[in-house]
Amino acid sequence: MMTTSFLSASPEETAKIAESLAGTLTGGEVLLAEGDLGAGKTAFCKALGKALGVIGTINSPTFNLVKVYEGKRLTLYHVDAYRLEGKNGRLMDIGLDEIIGEKDVVTYVEWPEFLPELKDIHPLIHIRFEILDEERRQIVIDDERN
Repeated sequence: MMTTSFLSASPEETAKIAESLAGTLTGGEVLLAEGDLGAGKTAFCKALGKALGVIGTINSPTFNLVKVYEGKRLTLYHVDAYRLEGKNGRLMDIGLDEIIGEKDVVTYVEWPEFLPELKDIHPLIHIRFEILDEERRQIVIDDERN
């Protein structure tokens, strides 16, 4: 596993980190985004999607749980499992069991702790966001692909 740590002082710097990660994605990856509300998980996904060639607005799928964005390079599945808290969410219940690991898909999951089955999927890319102050974020990426 390769661990990389970044200090982001702005949303623009966070976007550059996401764009850099997007350049390494080939399809089939599952990215687990962990951090408090407002830590930058959705902003990171927006930049990731843009780097994958998604045209249009990427926003939080909180009320839909899953949103699908066709990119020029790969399809992005953006999952927000926050509403599954305390419900023992299952991948099958929201249709993820059929797409996780597909070679032309990148799956980005916010609040992965509410989908316990994800811990059994390998390799994963864990992205942890820590709020340091109003602007700064510590972003740690644990990449199991390496």
